[in-house]
Amino acid sequence: MLIILTISCVTGSSLESSEQKKETGREGEKKILQGTPKTHFTPQEMQLFFNSVMRQQIRIGNKRFLPVIDNRRPVFVARDINNNGHTEFFALFAESILENETSGILRSVVSDLRNIYRSDIYQRQFILAVFRYHETNNEKKFIHEQNIILEGTGAFSSLKELKIDRNNKIYGISATFVTSAGTHEDIVIKGRQAYSITSIRNTLSDSTRKEDINNTGVIDLLRHNKVFVDGLGVETFITWYIFDGERFRSVKTVNTVKDLRVFLRESQMHLEARRTDRFIRRAVAPPVLEKLNAARIGQERIMQRIFYPVKWEYSFLIDINRMLAAGNEISFIFPEIYESPFRRDRDGLYSFTTYVRVLLRNGGVAISSENMDTDIIINEEIYLVRIYMAENPFEDNRFFFFVH
Repeated sequence: MLIILTISCVTGSSLESSEQKKETGREGEKKILQGTPKTHFTPQEMQLFFNSVMRQQIRIGNKRFLPVIDNRRPVFVARDINNNGHTEFFALFAESILENETSGILRSVVSDLRNIYRSDIYQRQFILAVFRYHETNNEKKFIHEQNIILEGTGAFSSLKELKIDRNNKIYGISATFVTSAGTHEDIVIKGRQAYSITSIRNTLSDSTRKEDINNTGVIDLLRHNKVFVDGLGVETFITWYIFDGERFRSVKTVNTVKDLRVFLRESQMHLEARRTDRFIRRAVAPPVLEKLNAARIGQERIMQRIFYPVKWEYSFLIDINRMLAAGNEISFIFPEIYESPFRRDRDGLYSFTTYVRVLLRNGGVAISSENMDTDIIINEEIYLVRIYMAENPFEDNRFFFFVH
């Protein structure tokens, strides 16, 4: 299986050189490399930064990198990303691959969507050059400390900060690119020893969302990966990545199709055995059920709000409770699931709507009317239901019926 989300540490020669200087340099050199604690900068100081970037050309191996320019200024993000009092400046540099690229590369050039269809430009590399502010002996300057080699290629889209941990004010730097397969995002995070990069590729079969699913104040990554599984169909594996203070690491993976099949089968068993109390306890999310109980809404009304009849038979819609109250053998027929049916809706839920066929064998529900001389026996009805996935799909119970 192709692993799309990767985590790597920056180990380029420029980083190794900076780390060696920190460890083996004189005390004065250590102080310079540590920079000057500062979070706010004057227009004059910012102009110093612009000048430092604009005259910089970076060589890594046989490749030359030039600053990406937008409106006569470098593309950059300034942020104290690990809340240590030192603002770091991350300037975007692009590999120079065309003859007319001599001192800088326009953002419009690297953002051109036609780049993803040109083999000579598609593999253009990008780096983030890290600058730090220093002020010694009344001299103000920005020093280029190290380079972070990004994994994304294609057409550059954006460079921005990403809040990782709101409790400790930890940020990442997000660089996104448009590719021929979808999008690519590199999230740069600073740990105690080095920077790390988490790479996310969003394609038709593989996507990752960034959410705090367990309300800890720290963002989580949820990777949805579609893989064909023989005898099952197209399974969607969901992998949970958590931030451990240094980087994102995977902690758990669950199945979607396989587990949804189990949920529907258990629901079917409870309903066919007419154990509506057990069905409701399992099929309705606990916070929702708590509110329903507080409002004194009984089981029959809850069932009505889950199963909505849609088949028009002799101008009558058969309530689900009448079908369950009939003394005949009853069958609930749910759809066969061969791939994940969940889609994100307007409420932010991953849900899907489907039909359920309810069949009474060897009998049915008697329907009478003033316009009919005899009762009509109806032995089946079609109901519309909506099923959604919990915001945290790694809870023990994660599939629920929507109560309208």
